[in-house]
Amino acid sequence: MKQSYFDLYKNCSLCPRSCGIDRTVKKGFCGETSDLSINAYLLHKGEEPCISHKNGSGTIFFTGCSLKCPFCQNKQISQLAVKKKYYGIDQFIGIITELINNGAENINFVTPDQFMPHIIEAIEYFKRKKINIPFIYNSSGYQSLEHLKKTIDFIDIFLIDYKFADEVASNYCINNREYPSVAYNAIKYLLEKKGNLILNSKGKAEKGLLIRHLIMPTFIDNSIKVINNLYFDFGNKVYLSLMSQYTPFYLNDNLLKINRRINKKEYDEVINLVNELGFKNGYIQEFINTDDDYLPDFKRVNIFKQK
Repeated sequence: MKQSYFDLYKNCSLCPRSCGIDRTVKKGFCGETSDLSINAYLLHKGEEPCISHKNGSGTIFFTGCSLKCPFCQNKQISQLAVKKKYYGIDQFIGIITELINNGAENINFVTPDQFMPHIIEAIEYFKRKKINIPFIYNSSGYQSLEHLKKTIDFIDIFLIDYKFADEVASNYCINNREYPSVAYNAIKYLLEKKGNLILNSKGKAEKGLLIRHLIMPTFIDNSIKVINNLYFDFGNKVYLSLMSQYTPFYLNDNLLKINRRINKKEYDEVINLVNELGFKNGYIQEFINTDDDYLPDFKRVNIFKQK
């Protein structure tokens, strides 16, 4: 690996926590050292249609996370990973090559911030080989602008969460008041520098930004604020993916306000606003409140029930 990239692990500031830890020596706030830890990789057919497309998105799940949402559906690996599998850069390139050879529509890095030095090195390898495939940055929205500036030229598609626009909701749900402003600034920067999501003539995503929002129980005013912020500041042509699959499966019992699924009234209130404002592009997930088919289980061979 180029030393300049590897040095980013020292005095780490890859996420807004800027923990300053030398991750070549010990774990940072994200729970990871500089050793590349991958829990799973697969052709994922449960992403948005433009991302999974026909063959599935070549998805790579890293361990660790700097946001640590208590309701995270990937909590088994983002916060509770124990038996980690470590890979060198050549092995990492081999994983990506395997996914490409298996027909992946793109390469989808899930929760990538803590391992971006490895990711940049791998992407440079494929660029040198003139292998043309979209690379996706799939993240929580809790992104450092300085970090995004270092990565933006290497990434084709950004799948960015906009979880919270309301500080009270953000503080209650994830114990982080700064998330709303951090996520908003990341989205603003990416729209300015990368632009809205662009699909080819076959409906496959090629480049740009897709914004995701997970509707939370109780805090519907937060969802309303997210939608209004996007509409009034960026217009109704932004690509928006609204999700209803929230589950309290991994939630601590003390967070009573979000210890349930969303109800139909809450769902309808958000969807009705999106329709009233005339959003042109994106996806609205059907109302889900009966099972955990969308919940991954990283202890299973087949991680997702959804195909």
